[in-house]
Amino acid sequence: MRKKMLSFLCAAALFITLLAVPASAANSLFFLSLNDTLPVNTPQTTPVQYNGWIYAPVNIFNGGAAGVNFGVYNGFTDNNTRLVLYNLSGKMMTFDLQSGTATAEGDSPPIPGKVLYRNGIYYVPAYAVCHYFGMTYSYHTTQYGPLLRIKDSNAWLSDAVFISSAASLMQSRLQEANRPVDPGDGGGESQPGVPNLPTDPTVPEVTEPAPTFSLYLGVSAQKGTDLTSVLDALAEVGAYAVVFFPADQVSDCGNMVRQAAGRGHKVGLIPQGETAEEQLKSVREGSHQLAAILRQETWFVLGENAALSEAGYLCCTAGVTAPASRDATTLYQAIVPDDQAVKDPVRVLFSGQTPSASLTGTLRQLAKDGDTFLRPKETKY
Repeated sequence: MRKKMLSFLCAAALFITLLAVPASAANSLFFLSLNDTLPVNTPQTTPVQYNGWIYAPVNIFNGGAAGVNFGVYNGFTDNNTRLVLYNLSGKMMTFDLQSGTATAEGDSPPIPGKVLYRNGIYYVPAYAVCHYFGMTYSYHTTQYGPLLRIKDSNAWLSDAVFISSAASLMQSRLQEANRPVDPGDGGGESQPGVPNLPTDPTVPEVTEPAPTFSLYLGVSAQKGTDLTSVLDALAEVGAYAVVFFPADQVSDCGNMVRQAAGRGHKVGLIPQGETAEEQLKSVREGSHQLAAILRQETWFVLGENAALSEAGYLCCTAGVTAPASRDATTLYQAIVPDDQAVKDPVRVLFSGQTPSASLTGTLRQLAKDGDTFLRPKETKY
């Protein structure tokens, strides 16, 4: 698989979701860590999330402007129509603010390639910049809010150690951010350091497609799964999947079973039990329950089992079990092959608990890359 960037997102400011939450109502901050530092939260050091992707203020990639020098600089050229990020080794990433294109000298175009602009601040796709210039990127959820960590070889602390060490500082900043505002101090305005969610994507789409591959998709569902949002995300890109239910929950998931089948997806079962015999029995009973709901049984089962194969079931194994991450970048990187020349289809299993925003953003990017969503058949998955 294409390399996962083991990193984190940290920057002190109110947590910004895809819904524009007023600063006064938020109860968490979006933290940014640069190497082993936790910069003070200002609009120039606070990441934002947009359509499931993480964007960072371009200012943090400008020498030591944010306190840590990654050796990356930025500036504008051609009458301020191009935003350029570069290093002294000859790497250059250019965002054309008029045509909406992104190019990277000497490498493949970054993914994704948009730039956001709001209140005088340009936000660039954090993963794309880090990946191109050789920094690591990681996103984690902490009890105080989401954390983006960007680091290079000068970072000493592991992500786990850094989070533990910075916990008290994150807590104090969160408490300060949630401190009641005195109306006499201008309580109607947003707190300093908390940017509004950028709503004006002003630039670039990647013009050259990434190397493509094909995928079979599966979804593991259970009682309580918000299957509608998952199926909506699939429908947006015209993808079909096998939706797997625990064999002993078929009757309890009747409405979801009907919804999945009614929208053109295959329905499969997740065997239950400790032994092969118990699993075979659970699948047979679950399949009979499916027949009562759909008037047809299923041959799709999740996992490898010799007894099930001998009984004629199609045992489906996932090449990639995608994490139920709220960060589209993490989800995307878990799926995309490292070997760009891969020829065999990639079998991906999504969790039904995956937040709809990150799932939608990931599927959109895969479709934009030109990857092919294969429709599952009874003879293959």
